[in-house]
Amino acid sequence: MTGAEVADALRFRGSLPALVCHAGAAAAGAVGDLALGAEDRAVDLDRVVLGEGGAEDGTTDPHTGVVAVVAATPTDLRRALVPLGVLPAASFVAVVLLEASPHLGPPVPVVPGLGQWSDLLDLRVRRLGSGGWSCEACFGDPVPVQRVVGALARGAVGGRPGAAEVPAVSVLGEDTGLWCPGGPRVADPRGADVVLRVGPAVPEDSGVLEGARGRGVRRLSVAESSWEVAGQPGGAVPNRFRVEDVPPIDERLVNPAGFVRRAGPKVGRLVSRDGRWVLVAGQSVRWSVPDDGTLTDVDAARLRDLRAVSVEWGRHSGPLSAVRAVAGLAAAGVPLVGGPAPLWADCLGAELRGLVTAVDARDLSDELVREEHSVRLRRAALRTHGVRARWRDLGEAAGVAVPPDPAVSVVLCTRRPEMVGFALRQVARQRGVRVELVLGLHGFGEDAPGVGEAIAGFGAQGRDLEVFRPDPDAVLGSVLNEAIARTGGPWVAKMDDDDWYGPDHLADLVLARHYSGADLVGSAAEFVYLEALDLTVRRRARTECLWGRAAGGTLLMDRGTLEAVGGFPPVGTAEDTGLLTGIELLGGRVYRGHGLNYVLRRKASGHTWDVGAGYFLRREAERHRGWRPSALLESDAADAPEGVVWRGPAEERGTKEGSTR
Repeated sequence: MTGAEVADALRFRGSLPALVCHAGAAAAGAVGDLALGAEDRAVDLDRVVLGEGGAEDGTTDPHTGVVAVVAATPTDLRRALVPLGVLPAASFVAVVLLEASPHLGPPVPVVPGLGQWSDLLDLRVRRLGSGGWSCEACFGDPVPVQRVVGALARGAVGGRPGAAEVPAVSVLGEDTGLWCPGGPRVADPRGADVVLRVGPAVPEDSGVLEGARGRGVRRLSVAESSWEVAGQPGGAVPNRFRVEDVPPIDERLVNPAGFVRRAGPKVGRLVSRDGRWVLVAGQSVRWSVPDDGTLTDVDAARLRDLRAVSVEWGRHSGPLSAVRAVAGLAAAGVPLVGGPAPLWADCLGAELRGLVTAVDARDLSDELVREEHSVRLRRAALRTHGVRARWRDLGEAAGVAVPPDPAVSVVLCTRRPEMVGFALRQVARQRGVRVELVLGLHGFGEDAPGVGEAIAGFGAQGRDLEVFRPDPDAVLGSVLNEAIARTGGPWVAKMDDDDWYGPDHLADLVLARHYSGADLVGSAAEFVYLEALDLTVRRRARTECLWGRAAGGTLLMDRGTLEAVGGFPPVGTAEDTGLLTGIELLGGRVYRGHGLNYVLRRKASGHTWDVGAGYFLRREAERHRGWRPSALLESDAADAPEGVVWRGPAEERGTKEGSTR
């Protein structure tokens, strides 16, 4: 975008002076091309240093004109929210997004409560020719700029904000936006659980903490983590950095959304040129890694066609920025490969570091292997380097008590006593989350053959379990609602009694809920085992995207969503479809994650969703003889389909010779 286009976005300001702020390298260039008036000022939000007196560059001076914020991408806009807190109030606020990832919506503001926008006189949102957006808001009286821009940023990302992160963090010093993208929980450090001081600008004995309820933690700024500071040029840096020293990844924007299953043949290379990393594919540079290592939503979208990216460990502007770049690529689901990582990359975390070297680029020519590797990478990166994870690390480092993650309440109702043991094993193998199970025995009791033993075995593992017997004549939707009423956790997940679930099924759904902000998340029914034909089918399905449907046995939502939609409709069939439709009619969002943790079982009969095998064979699909789930299912021989010769994890994936299309 040129300076002329930015000027066009500000045309309504008339002769008023403007404070033009920018975030991101492309935004700095656009503002540099802008012909500013004598009374206009430009502020680089990436260089604002926050101290106890506000900002060092005078942005807190009274200003009665226009405030314009130019951000290169939505990722940069969310990063700018912390320094925007020191700007003066203004009656006219303009926000320009130079570019946005295709899967994001327009930045229509999510208006805050308490009548804070009651003086709004005019609001305009326009799409720009570059694929970006221009937003102008005019108020009768000056309003805090941070609140206006925050409302627009939330609109661009979309979805529900989710539960507040714990502990409450406030930031001072340099790189503040990197540590708290989307804004801090607490603006005034005196009310924070943890006060994060970044860089040398804020001394340890700063008087701003007098009377603060929390403790302070000091971290290096990214600029301080240079190779020269480390003392050993050439990449052999001592193990001085920890995982929690790396500024976090903004998971609301840098995540697997938009992942492409069918990628092209190109393998990108993350290489060093003149002491700086660039990502090249063929003869073109796809991404020039910035000094702070930030990968934006737009950068990730430009890499979706690559089969993999090879990390060629070498010199960059600093270890923390290099690690942050690799972590960002992994969080976005970009398949990474590489040789042994140097010592300075230990702050990637042991799991993520090991995964980068676990496969070769040639292995990723298999479409399923590539996606499995991507899922493992994104899990490790988001759970280690996401904002939620990093703030919990900071709390523990400061000695602040951090509450455990909330439990997931699983509701599981069955009419088949012979499936109870199988179903309980699927729930019991879940890891990475605390699980509470409410089991509905529909039409039989614990005295049915094998049922009591299965329930006792589940309880012996220390899992929370409640068993109830609904009215035998009640329809399934009503039985599910009765089960939900007995749950105690904030998250509710529905699982079916005859389908297979990988051990990370629930944990991946919770993770997807955090990064998508959706009201309901589920998986695609990609893998289907047709029992009568002894055939495993992998169907083509769009995943890692907003979608109106998800497999009924994989739904996860919070209690507030269920209350808003009125629970499952009281019907005997299609209760899942009714719930999803109700959420859509309320304006909610449904996100469909990957389908590698789940296999739908189809018997010859006995399903509430009564479709024949032909339904799953009509559309383009991979067909494999026998039992061929994803390796992520981590199949247990005890739960393999009856009459099928079970193959171990290394043999589960069908080869081209053993499959038909």
